[in-house]
Amino acid sequence: MSDITIFGIRHHGPGCARSVKAALDELQPDVIVLEGPADAEPALPLVNHQEMLPPVSLLIYPKDEPRRSVSYPLTVFSPEWQVLRWAGENQIPVRLMDLPMSHRLALDQQRSKLSDDDDSTDEEASKSEDQPVPFRADPIALLAEAAGYTDHELWWEEQIERRTDATGLFEAILEAMQTVRNEFPETREDDLLREAFMRKTIRKVKKETLGKIAVVCGAWHSPVLTEKAIAGKLEGCKIKDDAGRLKGLPKVKTTATWIPWTHSRLSYQSGYGAGIESPGWYEQIWNSPTDAPLRWLTQAARLLREKDLDASSASIIEASRLAETIAAIRELRSPGLRELNEAILTVFCQGDDTPLRLIRRRLEVGDRLGSVPEETPSVPLAENLAKLQKSLRMKPSTEQKLLDLDLRKENSRHRSHLLHRLNVLEIPWGKWQESGGGDSTFHEVWQLEWQPEFSVSIIEANVWGNTVELAATNRTIQRGSEARELKELTH
Repeated sequence: MSDITIFGIRHHGPGCARSVKAALDELQPDVIVLEGPADAEPALPLVNHQEMLPPVSLLIYPKDEPRRSVSYPLTVFSPEWQVLRWAGENQIPVRLMDLPMSHRLALDQQRSKLSDDDDSTDEEASKSEDQPVPFRADPIALLAEAAGYTDHELWWEEQIERRTDATGLFEAILEAMQTVRNEFPETREDDLLREAFMRKTIRKVKKETLGKIAVVCGAWHSPVLTEKAIAGKLEGCKIKDDAGRLKGLPKVKTTATWIPWTHSRLSYQSGYGAGIESPGWYEQIWNSPTDAPLRWLTQAARLLREKDLDASSASIIEASRLAETIAAIRELRSPGLRELNEAILTVFCQGDDTPLRLIRRRLEVGDRLGSVPEETPSVPLAENLAKLQKSLRMKPSTEQKLLDLDLRKENSRHRSHLLHRLNVLEIPWGKWQESGGGDSTFHEVWQLEWQPEFSVSIIEANVWGNTVELAATNRTIQRGSEARELKELTH
């Protein structure tokens, strides 16, 4: 007989990540069932590769339409990342239980086609407009307001993300979410489909497993994935109803792989990756749970000094005291990012918020770029580009850099060719700035900045050829054949 334990987490939460890791150490499950698209399971073994460094993103796309890809970003403080790493280190199997993207992408395509073909009358349209729009309550907002907080994120950070003790946490989250869902039941068809598939997956794992099953999911879904729900004894979770809802779903063939990601892109919502405003601060909480505020002020001072701005050791001590005082006035256990920013603005910046914008860009968000192993599945064009980047010593970076090329030198010419060809393929890694000065024709100046979404553009561009040179050539010929004006052709 297997036992199910539910761990409801918030995506990209350092407190949840720390707590779920401690809870797994205590439970020692025989199998982990994790929220994530089931058709991405083949990509999971790479998580524990030594060259896999977060932030990274699980990329799932239809083979014939890469543009419709979906990203599931993960970083070191993502609970899902810590679960996958823990499972690999302890040799525990992981099953992904969310509705496969092969179904979700096909459903999106089907709905889009129906929308384009919709010839309903104005009367039918007005009837449709009168129907209520599916609504999902914001559970964090409801719980925060019930606790007297106007800042919902502050409540969650104080209660969950700054915790160092996981005792009773997940039982409390489950109870809280159950209370919210009793008042505001799920009505969105997409989520009802997803939850039906989650229960179906857990039922299958339960039949195959004798021992402990750990279910790690978004906190909102936790009340409908309990033992009672899996047995079909909970309203809205009947086994027959789940089977009926999942019957006959359309499907497309998908491919899953890993791509490097950045902290700045964690602010985007994609897949299950709910956006976060300050990934750099969350990483600090993850790395230094007990003294994060002081370390944060020290890093801010170091950054200002690099820009020749005054930030002495005495100022760090003064800012720390001020942040602690503000936190005490607000009845907080310790300073959060808001209190630290107020202290920095007062002590370091003397009321001028210009340096604070630098801290926001470099520390709160940051420019960290992850990496994936060479053996990560990729299209031939991506492999060719990686070889060129290595041979030309052009390592991708999210930091903006100027590259001055002397075209009289062979290596500079090859670099220029690569950047021009990538622009032809609509992969603007480099933006051309100028071409020397005066009568000079042998200088090119480029501004380089790598973006994670280029990985998707590379997959799309592979249709033109398996090497950068061949793809750019074929794309240029195609654009030339479609040109209808001379200026298009000469460009």
